[in-house]
Amino acid sequence: MSYSLEGYLAMIADPFRTGAYARALQRVVGPESIVLDLGAGFGYFAILAACYGARHVYAVETSEAIALGPALARANGVADRVTFLQADSRDVELPERANILVEDVRGVLPFHRARFDLLVDARARHLTPDARFVAVRDRVWAAPARQSSASRSHRDLLRGRPHGVDLGALRPFVLDQACGARPDVSRLAAAGQCLGVLELETRSDPSFEGVGEWTISAGEVVDGFLLWFEAELCGGERFSAAPGPAQSVHGCLCVPLRESLAVVAGDRLGLRFWAVPVGSDYTWAWESWTQREAGARMHGPRQTPLPSICMDPYLLEFVSAAHRPRLGREGLRWQAAIGLADGLRSNREIAVALAASPQLGFSSESAAAGWLHQFVMTVEAEAVRKL
Repeated sequence: MSYSLEGYLAMIADPFRTGAYARALQRVVGPESIVLDLGAGFGYFAILAACYGARHVYAVETSEAIALGPALARANGVADRVTFLQADSRDVELPERANILVEDVRGVLPFHRARFDLLVDARARHLTPDARFVAVRDRVWAAPARQSSASRSHRDLLRGRPHGVDLGALRPFVLDQACGARPDVSRLAAAGQCLGVLELETRSDPSFEGVGEWTISAGEVVDGFLLWFEAELCGGERFSAAPGPAQSVHGCLCVPLRESLAVVAGDRLGLRFWAVPVGSDYTWAWESWTQREAGARMHGPRQTPLPSICMDPYLLEFVSAAHRPRLGREGLRWQAAIGLADGLRSNREIAVALAASPQLGFSSESAAAGWLHQFVMTVEAEAVRKL
C-alpha cells in the first residue's frame, strides 16, 4: 500500500527519523556522490542529498507522489541534478551506478512489501561494489505488554453471551489480529529484547524469525506483546520506534494473546515471531510460552492474522493451483475494451460501444466512460515514467 501525501508529510515531520537521516546524508554526500533514493515518495531525501552537494540523484518511486518532485527540485535550485522516475526500481535501467543508497521502505516493522527484493536488485544492478548504505541495519525488538482497557473489553465481550448470542466463534478472527499502535511506555510488562538484526547491506532473505525470553520481576497480567524496530544509520545515527517520548512515526506492532497470562515473579515468558512474505506484502505469526520455576514449558497456540484477512474460505479457491479461471463481468469488460483500444477509436466511441453491450452491465454511456478512464490509465501506463 502506498502512503498518502499526509503520510509522507507525517514521516518528514518526525524529528527523530528525519533528523537522523539528514545528519547521516550530510556525512556521506560529497561532490562525487551519485545517490539512489529508493522508495522516494515525493523526493524529500533526494532533494536534500542534492542540496548537500551530490553530483546527481535518482529518485525512484511507484506512487503518484513522485510527480510532485520536479516542482520541489526547481523550488530548491537542484532540478538539474535530480532525476525523478515513477517506476518499480526493478524495471529501471539507470545510466550510471550509484555510490550511495538512501531508503526507508519500512512499515510498522522493517518488513514492508518487496523491500529485500528491491535491495537485492539494487546491489546487483544499480550500485557500485563499494556503495554506502545510509540505512545500515535494523534491529527488531519486543516486550510483553498489558493491553488497553478497550482491548480487554473486546476480549470480555467474546467470552460472554450478549443478549444470549455466543460470539466465541469470532475469537480467532479478533484475537489473532495484529495492529499498529503508539502505546505509552507504561504498557510494557518487561524491558524490550532484541529478536534479531537485519543487515541491510547484505541481507537477501525476506523472511524473519526471532525469539525472545523474559524473566518476570513482579506479578503481571500479560495480554500480548509489542514489537518495534531500531534503525542504525551510517555515521552512528539512530532512531527507534520504541514506546516513549522519542518514538518515531512508525510506532509499534501489537500482537495479542488469545488468553491473558497471569504471571508471577520468577516466571519465564517467551515469544517466537515470524515475518512471512505473502504475495506483495507481509503477514505475521507468533507463539508464546510460559515456564514456572523448574516446571515444563506451557505453549500457547500459534497465531496469525491470516484468517481475518480471508474470512471467507471460498476465496481461497481462487488461488488454488487446480482452479480453472473463467471471465466474470469485469473480465468481459476488459476483454471488450482491449479489443476496442486499437489506436483509432476515441474514448467516447469506445464508451458508446461498451454501453451498448448488455452483458457488460453499464447503466449508461457515462458509467462506461467512468470505468474506461481507469482502464486507459492502466493499459497505457509505462513501466518507467521519467518526470
